[in-house]
Amino acid sequence: MDVYGFNLEHGQQTGGFISIYNKDEASAINNVIAGWNIEPESYNDSQTHFSTWFTQGSNACPDMRCPGFESVFSSEIVPGMVINPVSTTSSDKQYITVRVSKDPNSGDWQVYYGFNGEARLTGYYPRSLFTSLSYKPVTIMFGGYAFKKEHKLPSPPMGSGNASIKNAASFSSVKFFDAGGNSHQINSALGYISNCYRVSDFEHDGFFYGGPGNFC
Repeated sequence: MDVYGFNLEHGQQTGGFISIYNKDEASAINNVIAGWNIEPESYNDSQTHFSTWFTQGSNACPDMRCPGFESVFSSEIVPGMVINPVSTTSSDKQYITVRVSKDPNSGDWQVYYGFNGEARLTGYYPRSLFTSLSYKPVTIMFGGYAFKKEHKLPSPPMGSGNASIKNAASFSSVKFFDAGGNSHQINSALGYISNCYRVSDFEHDGFFYGGPGNFC
């Protein structure tokens, strides 16, 4: 996925992600997310960060701000680190490769990350954190998001901040593999579309998305 930078205000956030989730018998959400994120309120800056987080019911934790994510000793990649440089519409695209997979032996959820190249193992979320991700079927989501806390704030840009396909942000080489290593076709019906943002059809293992935001 391409990565971009914006000067956001506190109360705004934007980014791109992949998400693995389901619900347990009590309808508590179990979730692992990885991607890039700009969130001044959390990071105290408006830079682009590599971000991971997990949810189990009412418990949610981004990056390494509470017990959860276990870093691999040999990894130089740490959740929350700044991604630099980032893409602009007038220069080469900078991208991150993100992969989330379940270790077939331990049941832990492993997070892989690469900058302009192949993804390497950065760490994992232990199986013990979750009530259902270890044994129930999962739903996979991916795309961009944009959020504002207050109605008076403009909606932040999503993706590259440009809705035209020529300059829009993109996901590429999107693949889903089951526990046996078999690849499966991705549902080509993507959503959702708002007045602020757009998403293209899913074609050739990828898609374009995003928009300028603002009051719309």
